[in-house]
Formats: sequence, C-alpha cells, structure tokens
Amino acid sequence: MMDRRISLYWRRLFDLLLLVSVIVALTGCGMGTIDTSAANTLSITGIVHGGQQPVSGSSIQLYIAGISGNGSAATAMITSSTVTTSPSGAFNITGDYQCNHNTDQVYLTATGGNPGLTAGTNNNALVLIAAIGNCGNLGSISNLDIDEVTTVAAVYALAPFISLNSSAAPYFNIGATSTNSVGLANAFLDAQLLANFTTGSAATLASGLTTQPGKLYALADAISYCVNSGSSTSAACASLVTASTPSGGTAPTVNTVATTLSIVQHPGNANVVGPVWSLINARAPFATTLTQAPNDWTMTLSITGGGLSSPTALAVDVSGNVWVADYNGGLSAFSPQGTALSSTGYGSSTLAECYGLTIDTSGNIWVTNFEAPNGKGSVSKFLGVGSGTPGSIVANASNSSYYFYDSSIDFPTALAADTNGNIGIANSANSSATVYSSSGTLATSGLASGNSADPVAIAFDSYHGLWLSNRGDGTATHVSSAGTILAHPSCCSGADGVALDASGTAWITNYSGSYVTELSSSGVSQSLIDGGTDGGVSGGYPIGIAVDAAQNVWVADYRATAITELAGNSNALPAGTALSPAKGYGLDASLLLPYAVAPDASGNVWVSDFGNNEIVMFFGLATPTVTPVRPIPAAP
Repeated sequence: MMDRRISLYWRRLFDLLLLVSVIVALTGCGMGTIDTSAANTLSITGIVHGGQQPVSGSSIQLYIAGISGNGSAATAMITSSTVTTSPSGAFNITGDYQCNHNTDQVYLTATGGNPGLTAGTNNNALVLIAAIGNCGNLGSISNLDIDEVTTVAAVYALAPFISLNSSAAPYFNIGATSTNSVGLANAFLDAQLLANFTTGSAATLASGLTTQPGKLYALADAISYCVNSGSSTSAACASLVTASTPSGGTAPTVNTVATTLSIVQHPGNANVVGPVWSLINARAPFATTLTQAPNDWTMTLSITGGGLSSPTALAVDVSGNVWVADYNGGLSAFSPQGTALSSTGYGSSTLAECYGLTIDTSGNIWVTNFEAPNGKGSVSKFLGVGSGTPGSIVANASNSSYYFYDSSIDFPTALAADTNGNIGIANSANSSATVYSSSGTLATSGLASGNSADPVAIAFDSYHGLWLSNRGDGTATHVSSAGTILAHPSCCSGADGVALDASGTAWITNYSGSYVTELSSSGVSQSLIDGGTDGGVSGGYPIGIAVDAAQNVWVADYRATAITELAGNSNALPAGTALSPAKGYGLDASLLLPYAVAPDASGNVWVSDFGNNEIVMFFGLATPTVTPVRPIPAAP
C-alpha cells in the first residue's frame, strides 16, 4: 500500500502572604440556580499585580459571559457597589454579586489603577482578567491573583469568543451562542490549563500534559510594560499597539486585553511575531525560558499516554472528548482538557492497522482494521460517552466477533458518518465504497466501483452521496447515494484527505504533489494551492484536512512539523489564500508526522502527531465548530 503502509511505522511567591484565606482549587460543574439569599455569605478576596508590582485603585468587576453569539456582550454581576484594590493591590468582594445559574461562565476584570508609580496615576490601558468558569464555583474560591499571566491564558483560550472591536473594549464582549454552552465552558477550563488564577503563575499540569509556559511568560512580559506604564499614551503602550497590529490590519484599542487578543488572533503574522518579542528585555518580570523569538504566538497542549501508539485519524464528540485511532491497534480517548478516559485505551486486543475513525449520530465510535480479522479488513464499533460505558466494544451478533465486514470490505482505509446514521467505508484494495447502517448491517456496496482507484479518504455530502479521494490514479470521485457518478475529475497527485465546506465544495490534500485541490460538486477545479507562500503545504506532504465553521481549511502536513490554515469560500480573501505563515503553524510544538486535524466547539484545533505518539491541541486557533463535523461544518 505504498507510502502509507511503509512510512507509517516512522514515525510567582511571597505576594501570597498578602492573601488571608486558604486556596481551594476550582473543580466541578454546578447545576440549577443559586439561592440568592446565600449570595451575601460568599466572599472572594484577591490581589492584582502588574508584573510583580501591586496595582492600587483598580476597578474590579465580575462578568457573566454573553449567550447571544460569539463576542456577545457580557453581563456585569457587581451592580450595587464599587470594588477597587487597596494600596497593596488587594480586593474583597462580599455580598456584591449573585449567580443566576451555577453553569454561567464567569470572568473577573481589573481595569485601570496605579501599578506602583507616582501617586494619582491611573493607567487606563491596564486591563487584566482571569477566566474563572462556572459561577457555581465562586463560593469555593478564597483567593485570586490576577496578572498578565492569567490575562494571556484567558485570551488564548477564549479568543474565539472575544470580539476584537475597536469601538468597544473587548473585555465587555466575551460570549458564545446560546447553543454552545459546552464549547464555552470547555474554553474556560482550557484557560486553567495555562494559568493558575489562585497564584498568577503558569499552571502545574498532570503527567502527560505539556503546554508552552516559556511562550506564555514571554507574552505576559511583552504586555507588562504597558501595564506598568502611566497611561494609554505612554511610549510602552504605543509600542505594544504597534507590535500587535498585523500587516494590513487595524490597530487594536489601547488596552492590554485588546492588544493581547490581536496577537493571539494573528499569531503567525510577520509584523507581529518579531516586534512583540522585541518588547521583552532584561527587566521582564516573568521568567520566560525562551531565548529567541518563537516561530509564532500559537499556544499548544501536547498530550501523551492513554494508549496512544502511532495515532492516525481523530474526531471530537459532542461533549468535546477526542477519540483517536492508533495505527498499532487500539482506540484512545481524552477529555476536552486532555485527561485520558482510559490509561491504556480500548480494543488493543482487537484493533489492528487503524487508519480511519468516525463518530456516528448516536455518539458511537467506528474504527477501521486494515486487514484484521480475515486478511481483507473490517470495521469495529465502540460506545461513546453517552452510553455510560464509553469505550466498550460492540459485538457483532452475526459472526460472534467484534468485527463488522462482508465481501465488499477490502482493506478499509477511511470512514465517514452521515446525518442519517450510516457509515461510509473507503475500500482501498477493490477501489469502492461500502455503506453500513448504524447497526452495522450492509446498506450499499460497490459504490464508485470502476470509477475509483485506491481510495484513502471519504466524506458524505448533504444528500447522502460520497466523495472519495483516489491515491491510485490522481482522481477524485463524487457518487450519489444511488450510485450515479456525479464527477470523476483527474485533479490530484497522491490524493489523500477530503473535506467538504458549506457550499458542497470538496477540498482534497495531495500527498505526493504537496498541494491542495478545491473541487466544485461537479468536479470542476476551482483553486490549486501549491505555491511557496502557501502557509506550509508546499513540501509538507499533506494528509489530513478539515473545514471549520468559518469555512476555512485546516491541513496536517505529514512530513512537515506544522499545520496549515487556508482561506475558504466564506473568507474575504480568495479561497486558498494562506492564513498561516509560510512554514505553517506550530513549529514550536515540535510536531513529527502530523496525520489528522479537527476543529472543536471551543475553537481549538486538534492534531494527531503520529511520530511523537501524542495528540496536540492548538488553543483557540479556529472558529468554534459543531462536533462531530458532519457532513457540512457549521457553527454550534
């Protein structure tokens, strides 16, 4: 099976004395409505730092994130009093707020104040925040330490939910759609993977989870000079605004949240990366380990364990859990914050040579076995988290095994789930597609037979038809649910991944040619992305591909160490325009043979990193997208 069958084997402390209560970790998810009569008994104490200096006279506010759209207006919780920090930077919120619902997502802001300068100073560019999460957990938080680190962490995780609008302060506009409470809640939890808001330092993570604290501290250092200046008109703030303005873009509002957001939303822009780094000097308050400018300002979480063994295909379920097929046999699963659902994974005694994975409409996980059990291959089905016993393998009563197959299954390489519950299977050896019902019985076989050659990727369209990318002959096939060939263009070179956008356009990666092809539903080539400024595709041998709710395209470049983002058909830029830098995103994450890519409802991008036996999450890099994606990417 050429390259796939061969190469896949290669593959801050003294300040805490100012605080007077015991630190309690933020955990759990509350439900229902808080008894407002108990609100007066709740108390939050904390301290605000600018760098290592206490900030006095800073205004403190709690906000409930909006629910009327991404970047929608938040609701202020403290309305009956004014809370400001003391000369030591300390504040106390007692009986000044109440929660409407325990599951409301809450964040705290500190705006303005004097960061240890001449008496009377009020730096109106100083804005610091902490992403707290469930409102029901406020009663368990004794102390907060808000600084640049918590601010950068919050912006990284919440970037897809913050409005970068020059006419309004972005910290007033953090919110999601009313139908994406899961994605928003997970994003607030993601912020805690980066910073501990009770200490104001980088978070300490469990074994197997790794972020980039050096980059986190470096960006905190970069914004600290504006924080510790006298006003928004200071030279330090002017320099920060200039450095955070992307080439050809609009300068952000002069405050530290807006500038941080601009950096995070343009992480690879050449007018941002180096200039932001140049703001850091020997007086930097946080101990970054970086010795030179990063390749970009993306932030990642790398995850190992959970049975990962040369991970290939992955998908995200409705709760944000990530399911991963392992080439060496097994199914791995992780919570939205990277905790393994099983330390060893599932199905290791059954699965073998797993290239494909999909999640059906019931949340069940389907995985391909390239050859097992009979030398021609099969698919296996596992229960999802909604079952109560996630990861349980489902028996096939018809053959008393854990394999589903029939005579049409022949070296299956890829899977896709349809909106009607069906599962599409790409058969590499007999160059056809098979469709199974959700129960695992044969629905249709032989689709595209004679009009396909070694298909290695498959995707359903909105009408239950299928797209196949054919590595064998450089074509793609679009076939209706009834078997009619709708298109069979010669388009490609080592065609591999395929993903559809909202217009029904198919985007195909070309492994051998290192380019991406865009095809209309009738097979007409609309754009071809393979130039030297292609965002990392050229020379990357792209395999995995996905489209987010903004209809932008994400590509895993297998032989590169990065992923690529391309403008889609809903972008103001021409389709196929590189949005990532010339070498792609994520070089600092040290990817090795990235295989598959998927966006989630928090706007994170997940990548299976085959060569490092890990999966990697890019914080807030995409547009929040319904998961599982099927078949057309949409906003949750």
